[in-house]
Amino acid sequence: MSLFFKSFKLKKCRICGSKKISKYIDLGKQPPSNSFVKKKDLLKQKKYPLRVVLCKDCGLSQLDTVVSSTSIFDKYAYLSSTSQAVIITYGEMVKKLIKKFKPKKNDLIIDIGSNDGITLDLYPKNKYNLLGVEPSSAIYYAKKKKLNCIKKFFNFDLSKKIKKKNGLAKIITASNVFAHNHNVNDFTKGIKNLLDKQNGVFIVEFPYVKDMLDKLYFDTIYHEHLSYFAITPLDFLFKKHRLQIFDYERIPVGGSGPAFRVYVSHLNSNYSVSKKIDNILKLEKNWGVKKLNEYNNFSKKVKNLRVKLLKIITDLNSKNNLVGAYGAAAKGNTMLNYLGMNSKKIFAVADNSETKVNHYTPGSNIKIIPDSIFLQTKCKYALLLAWNYADFFLKNSKFIKNKGKFILPLPKPKIIPNEKN
Repeated sequence: MSLFFKSFKLKKCRICGSKKISKYIDLGKQPPSNSFVKKKDLLKQKKYPLRVVLCKDCGLSQLDTVVSSTSIFDKYAYLSSTSQAVIITYGEMVKKLIKKFKPKKNDLIIDIGSNDGITLDLYPKNKYNLLGVEPSSAIYYAKKKKLNCIKKFFNFDLSKKIKKKNGLAKIITASNVFAHNHNVNDFTKGIKNLLDKQNGVFIVEFPYVKDMLDKLYFDTIYHEHLSYFAITPLDFLFKKHRLQIFDYERIPVGGSGPAFRVYVSHLNSNYSVSKKIDNILKLEKNWGVKKLNEYNNFSKKVKNLRVKLLKIITDLNSKNNLVGAYGAAAKGNTMLNYLGMNSKKIFAVADNSETKVNHYTPGSNIKIIPDSIFLQTKCKYALLLAWNYADFFLKNSKFIKNKGKFILPLPKPKIIPNEKN
């Protein structure tokens, strides 16, 4: 895997084309978050600016430095099915989609960004025409499950090929992958081309930008995530392509934390638009989705949070506590690099993914070891990098059962359980 990625500076908004884009947070130079490193490559890493800008015309938050998607996904370390919590989340989604939209036998159901086949594998077997689209090396694991997947980036050209072979889709899902695309207009054009005109539904899940601002989820920001969505810019994007958002719901635990799940159809489809859409558009206008005030406040609060979190870790280090980290999530690498962590401050990261174990975290260069080995150490404090699954880990982690404690970084740094802060 090459550790040198092609990149370019954004000059205009990727949704509306406006040049009225302004920076509001700078997390320094960091390597791509999913580029976990072998020991022999530790000195070969390259870092890229990690900054977010706001489009003042459509309200889209987006990275101003775009790192090549082809490079990022060439050797992709993230496998969805290694997390039991993620399996539960997507299992609930599949059940809800079947109940709500009632796909018929042999209806085409597509999962874009299908990774190791986690979502497709949760549908009833031999009932629907299931198809995954996945550009990364994770597709190897989906094919081992005998799932039908295409190793490509989704775009308009690919949608034409899929349509010619399979017809129109009843359901298309894209969970935490829509933000990975630089050319969102071409992607959306492909959705419109593939979606059944009357009954087709596109379901897109993403971390909501207002949650990021309010709860300081700065670790959602990394090079793989090119955009940070509110409903306002998405409404503009879909209407531009004669599609409509007809409903949305909040998801307590998405792939990157609390998320929005948005339901999209053709204009004049069989789905009526919920009043919730107008209501949230008004709410976003009121808090200033296109104005820098909220975003600049977020940046200031993140700097303060960094100070508090560093104090907790530094105090533990100074008392000769062995401090580790739990869950080698991509978002965790933004956290580790922004905090300036290294192997002297965090001795190791516990994770069971076969694509991460015995590798090192990009930038911070901390070794990733299996849970079983981590539990044999004297570590009693672990920074919970996969904090969005805190409830799951508190109930199920052997580390907690062995009297270990998590340092919960967000939204308010604290040690859990049973310790005053």
